[in-house]
Amino acid sequence: MAKIKLDWFKLDCQLDDKMELIESEFGLIGFAVVVRLFQKIYGGEGYYCEWNEDVALVFAKRNSVGASAVSEIVSAAVKRGIFDEGMLAKFGILTSHGIQQRYFECVSRRKAEKIKPEYLLLNCAQISKDVDISSKNVYISEKNADIFSQKRIEENRREKKRVEERRDTRSTDSTQFFISDESRKKLIADYGKALAEQYIEKVKNHCQSKGKTYADYAATVRKWLDEDLSKGRIHKPKESSIDIGAWYRQAEEFEQLMEGGE
Repeated sequence: MAKIKLDWFKLDCQLDDKMELIESEFGLIGFAVVVRLFQKIYGGEGYYCEWNEDVALVFAKRNSVGASAVSEIVSAAVKRGIFDEGMLAKFGILTSHGIQQRYFECVSRRKAEKIKPEYLLLNCAQISKDVDISSKNVYISEKNADIFSQKRIEENRREKKRVEERRDTRSTDSTQFFISDESRKKLIADYGKALAEQYIEKVKNHCQSKGKTYADYAATVRKWLDEDLSKGRIHKPKESSIDIGAWYRQAEEFEQLMEGGE
């Protein structure tokens, strides 16, 4: 059986920002847990290790660390990219692009290295040509090269776009309150000018002060008016019983009569 694990692995003297953040948050115990996880990976399967609740409990016991502390440190390491979030979620393993790259550099002289292509974050071009992977695995690896990293990048891009769109909507729609002239005239015709104008202004102020948006502002004004009318908070002005058209006709006839009398 071909050897898989490493007897040693590289650990840079100068820590990168990710490791410094772990140490800043958890102290030396955070640094020690991550290094012990590297040992577990490189000294086990070589480029990954299984990670679940049972594995975490045994790991915590063997390293005399609380299980909750280990869980928090691993979560922080995943958050900061020390371990790949997609691989942990999909396959329940701890690995990363850097871990795999260092591993394949170390085993570059080995032959018939057996790997699981679905666990790869590297494409074939990034793996030393001296590593002999079966043609079947090469084919699968090329087909799925870096698929999870690309998927994660695309998901992050879409999420960022959604956040920006929501931010743009809040910043523009709340200040671009709009009711068409036709809708305004209909509101005035149905509720009277005073009430219609009062509630149009009321809804507009509410949107701008609270950052609220509505698909149809005129419908919102109408809804507010109907609710207050039904609860007796306001009353529609009484319709005038005067026939304005008849009044104008009478006035014109009177003027004509006066002109004829002179």
